Amino acid sequence: MAYYQLKYFGESGGVVSVSVEAETKEQAIAMSGIPQSIIHSVAIDHLGGLKSALLDKKFPLVEQVLMLSAIASKVASGKVFDKAILESVDYKKLKLTFAQVDACQTPRDYLTLLRFDETAVLLAEAGDKTGRLAESLRRASKSIAERLEAKKEFSALMRKAMINTGFGLSFLTGIPLWAGGTIDDFINVQRLDLTLNSFSHMVMGLNTLYTQYFYILLALTVGCYLGRNRLWEMVRTLPGFSFLNERNKVRMGLEFVQTYQLLLSSGFTNPQSFKFMMQRSRGRAHALYKDAYTQLIDEGRELSEVFDNPEWPPLITQNFQGFDNQTPAGRDTVLVNMAEALKAYYLRYSERVAQMSSVIGFAAMSVSILMFAIGFYLPLISLSTALKH
Repeated sequence: MAYYQLKYFGESGGVVSVSVEAETKEQAIAMSGIPQSIIHSVAIDHLGGLKSALLDKKFPLVEQVLMLSAIASKVASGKVFDKAILESVDYKKLKLTFAQVDACQTPRDYLTLLRFDETAVLLAEAGDKTGRLAESLRRASKSIAERLEAKKEFSALMRKAMINTGFGLSFLTGIPLWAGGTIDDFINVQRLDLTLNSFSHMVMGLNTLYTQYFYILLALTVGCYLGRNRLWEMVRTLPGFSFLNERNKVRMGLEFVQTYQLLLSSGFTNPQSFKFMMQRSRGRAHALYKDAYTQLIDEGRELSEVFDNPEWPPLITQNFQGFDNQTPAGRDTVLVNMAEALKAYYLRYSERVAQMSSVIGFAAMSVSILMFAIGFYLPLISLSTALKH
């Protein structure tokens, strides 16, 4: 993913610029919502990520849920959308001016400027077109709240996994750095005749690696990070990584079903839904949505055929058999049940990830303790015993 700077002609006739994160220039234009007729130029914004992190403030999702609920209530009571926005959103916290907010014309313009979640922007646009804006805003609020709840459930497992792995790596780094340096000082500075064992040599070797070749480790780390997508493609089917790949597939399937259900209930057709998801997805998901969109438009395939692909969970292909012939209520039931099943699968895979991380962390701590006890203390005890005799 990269950031693109779009320059376009504003209402005053001057050139206005905006930065958008996207896979390609075409995707950046589509995600910006700016008509191509007024776009002046599109170029890669090399500092876009840094500027976004430092300058683009956003309301926390919890606050967005409350704001959307308040706006929906006011719109349902007959208040116009712009008034409801001004009363419910403190736009000054985002360092926006009244003139910027007042220049917006549609609900999509307002929510995009105020950096609301894309789900809210999408449903507000759909509700505005169908005359069901208040209902769409409530649905957006509920969707974001459910996503936060699910994220809390999954992140608890992953937080535990990260803590266990972090402790293991800290032990595996800290003990060799301290014990290896101390052993080296005993031998080369104090000239003690220590009898080293295999664990001692392991401690010394890791100490040398960390202190003298850290730049190589740093370069490898940076290289792996920059080429993480290509590296993942190489290892994702290998033992030890395959269930991580399955977890990613289930996560992607769950995100699709939840988003598709929202789009379908808002009146979007299948091609419109896939086009939206294609424009706002990244990496592998973007390629899969693009392929699905092509099959729907150019080949006229049904949903079950579109998902007949090993990159999607088999559950989706099975449940979409005959989906196009279902009633709207039947489709909604299928999607709700599918989302629940995929959520259960995702939770199970997350538990396996947490268990694996715990095992790795425990193994790293165990090896570190053995290196410290056998590789560091045992030679000292042996030397002390020899000196007494």
